Amino acid sequence: MIIDTHAHISDSKFDVDRESVLQRALSSGVEKILEISCETNDWDKDLEFSKRNNIFVSFGIHPTYTLKAVEEDYNKLKILIQNKKCIAVGEIGLDYHYDSSSQSVNIQKESFVKQLDIAAIYNKPIIIHCRDAYDDMINFFQEYKSISKGVIHCFSGTPDQAKVFVEAGFLLGIDGPLTYKKSDNLKQVVFRTDINKLLVETDCPYLAPQKYRGQRNEPSYIIETLKEIAAIKNISFDEVAQITAQNAVKLFNII
Repeated sequence: MIIDTHAHISDSKFDVDRESVLQRALSSGVEKILEISCETNDWDKDLEFSKRNNIFVSFGIHPTYTLKAVEEDYNKLKILIQNKKCIAVGEIGLDYHYDSSSQSVNIQKESFVKQLDIAAIYNKPIIIHCRDAYDDMINFFQEYKSISKGVIHCFSGTPDQAKVFVEAGFLLGIDGPLTYKKSDNLKQVVFRTDINKLLVETDCPYLAPQKYRGQRNEPSYIIETLKEIAAIKNISFDEVAQITAQNAVKLFNII
């Protein structure tokens, strides 16, 4: 079994052929998909989408949308994550790529804490988005002691930073960039990290692997990431698929 633990299939880029995309995923061995719903305007339609047998969902407010979030959004989040198909809170976290002003950073951190608290209350793992903010995220981990278990989505930090998160009990989400020709740093992260601490993701429609780079990504392309991990770890494709799927089942309590 293969599990894509981070996808955005409700994205408008899939409106033309969403059913075909899902069928290709199944044909490729991707039996379960975690749909990440991180824009408040999409929450209702994503909940409806998650009613499919092989789709699960995670709700959260992406850090780049926190400036527009209001208290009603956090109240609604508390209700949505109690749904049986919701298996995580996320993606939430810190993103300084487009705006690292003190105002934006403070709002992001405040929202992050609110959502961490909600996840803790309802005993949900968290999916962390961290972009250009790894040092702050590590400091956050040291200061905020009640962070739930979870995954660092689309990990792109250094091997030393990876070690900090893994020792804190988190898994690392590995995506298509692992297959890029200039991804030596990420390859080192995968090489040094226990495979029991890795999850595979697509983040589709973004971050297509090297074979499909420049195209819209989709869950069936996760095969390329699994192949790369197998090569780096010098183990079989089937073993990587099985272990990473079991990691996802354990973390997210997928039945």
